[in-house]
Amino acid sequence: MGGMSLREKAIASALGMALLYALAAGLWFWRQEGEWKKASKAYNTARLNYQNECKLIGEKQKWNDRYEDEKSAMPMFAEGKATDTTWQRKMDELAEKHHISISTRQSGEEVAAGEVLELPIEVKSWEGALEPLVKFMHELENTSEGMFDIRALSFRPSAKKGYLKGSFTLTCAYMREK
Repeated sequence: MGGMSLREKAIASALGMALLYALAAGLWFWRQEGEWKKASKAYNTARLNYQNECKLIGEKQKWNDRYEDEKSAMPMFAEGKATDTTWQRKMDELAEKHHISISTRQSGEEVAAGEVLELPIEVKSWEGALEPLVKFMHELENTSEGMFDIRALSFRPSAKKGYLKGSFTLTCAYMREK
């Protein structure tokens, strides 16, 4: 009774090995669950990106048409013609209309941004009230007489009560005739 027969030992060791293999497989699957979730999340993200890119590719003509519409609205200048006086004159007209006093300004260098050229105008000193300033900036960015963008704006209270003074950078976009 004290000892196991050879056959019983063989069966016990086979069962032990089967249990160890089952335990190893269970641990492996349990550990892989996190990896599976991570891979599933990456797959879903890639699938959504693919769907979005397919949608954009399907809308290619729409975006090309919108680009051509914007491009046709872009002001054109002859090759070599200076543009700074045109943009400064327009900025000054709008500033005067909105009671914004511009005392110091300087044009920067023309910069190419793809097909479009940009000319920054550094306004180093302006003065005006807040509401006219907002109306001035809104009209600049929405006028049909040019494409303008205020890239930087700083202001502080002026010595005049209710007024502000400061500086801004106005970028003017245009194209050259070829």
